[in-house]
Amino acid sequence: MKDHLGILILSCDKNSDLWEPYFSLFWKNYNGLHQVYLGCNRVKYQGSKVKVIYSGEDLDWSTSCRTILKQIPNKYILLLLEDLFITTKIDLVEINKHIKFIENNKAKHVHIVPNPNPDNFLNQEIGMYEKGAPYRVNVVGYWDKEYLLSLLMDGESPWDFEIKGSYRTINEEGFYCLKKPLFSVIHVLEKGSWLPEAVQYCKEQEVYLEIEKREMLSRLTNLKSILQVFYFNLMIKVPWKIRVRIMDILRKLLISY
Repeated sequence: MKDHLGILILSCDKNSDLWEPYFSLFWKNYNGLHQVYLGCNRVKYQGSKVKVIYSGEDLDWSTSCRTILKQIPNKYILLLLEDLFITTKIDLVEINKHIKFIENNKAKHVHIVPNPNPDNFLNQEIGMYEKGAPYRVNVVGYWDKEYLLSLLMDGESPWDFEIKGSYRTINEEGFYCLKKPLFSVIHVLEKGSWLPEAVQYCKEQEVYLEIEKREMLSRLTNLKSILQVFYFNLMIKVPWKIRVRIMDILRKLLISY
């Protein structure tokens, strides 16, 4: 089972200052035997338990991601991001159950956080996204590696991928989410700047950050970011079919006007 799944922390050289603190918390919360990979461009990392995979020149996010994935032998990938620091224990029993589910149901992608909420729950642990559901593609989560490779398009950012990738899968099945998050995270960066709450958390956990390498996010920008996340999380709770109907009505009203 462990050989079927590889854990990939996807990063880039400009965020290399995050690697040490990220893995400090990662190994505190994970004690499994799955192969752990760090994907980056050219900067070397010396972690003894991490296999580093290089993409070369950072042409764009999706191209780098594809180059890295092609070097990973595992059939399934748990894809994580370096600016989402893990703050709670990772349950290995749950991971094994999830991989069995993916294999038995030929799942293409499973969100590890129920955001957005699924269209329906199959059981007490797994929900399903219907065809056409927005944001059924999320960078972070379990992936069938070959399917992810087929879905990537050169020139896309991770945000492009989530929106356009969801559209490209509009007629496909195999998209699911966990009912409960696999683990908790704290977001460390916003537009390349430190988030104050993350800096405070790392200080409390005695996790060293190279604070001088980045600016601290301003209070105003931080407030705007919090409000945007709040609004998004609020709207995403509205069933997507209702959101689509509302948007259609608004478009007709605006065109009529």
